[in-house]
Amino acid sequence: MVPSLPRILLPLALLCISTAIDALPRSLLFVTQIFPPIIEDAGGDKLGGAQVEILQEACRRLEWRCEVRAMVWKRALRTISLGEADGLLLVQDVAERRAVMELSLPVLLSSYGLYVLNGNPLRYRQPADLSGHVLAVYGPSLSQVNGEQLLQGVAGVTEQVEPDPQTVLRKLAAGRYGATAVAFSNADIARYWIQHDGLSTVHQLATIKSISYLFGFTRSRLQPGTLDAFNQVLLSMCRDGSMSRLAGRYGLLSAGCH
Repeated sequence: MVPSLPRILLPLALLCISTAIDALPRSLLFVTQIFPPIIEDAGGDKLGGAQVEILQEACRRLEWRCEVRAMVWKRALRTISLGEADGLLLVQDVAERRAVMELSLPVLLSSYGLYVLNGNPLRYRQPADLSGHVLAVYGPSLSQVNGEQLLQGVAGVTEQVEPDPQTVLRKLAAGRYGATAVAFSNADIARYWIQHDGLSTVHQLATIKSISYLFGFTRSRLQPGTLDAFNQVLLSMCRDGSMSRLAGRYGLLSAGCH
């Protein structure tokens, strides 16, 4: 029996529609919080910063339409958990993020450090040296989590949690926590605010831990092939030097080519 013409044409039509849909530029919404120099307010509802520029270049090469919206960190995480955005910037590779997201290749390298007032006699060699001091940190955040991990088993430390890193460093510089207080912060963000706010009385005491930043893609919204394509472009950007160049504009280091 010869198949009727409609039976032949219908699969072809569906294939053409599917191909046309796949060919359309993807529109992705990313959320984050402003954390200069990684994420910056560029004015006029626009965002800048190293990771935003890396994302924009990757999306340009992929011919995707990528929007980044800034909001408080707690809301950004909730937006991702509810499946209301496609991705998150400023992601670290931890179980809490992997629970709801697929993670990209690392794009930026950074670290956590301890900060003190000039003249503070503290010499840091081990966590126990912080006993008897105030430790100020931004939270709730992974900075707070890492700061508290550092203090495990250390008695006599008073934790002071603030709503953002800038507040932590400003209060430290003003002596609000006392002359011997210590701040725990992302080193690149601390460097930015020390320079931006002229906090010349504050300096880094020690580097505590190296970290890297990635992009997180909401698992419930992730289309097949999206993450693979994105990672391939990130790898290309790393190998041709454009990722290092974009990171360097903000005094940051790009991650290695994996």
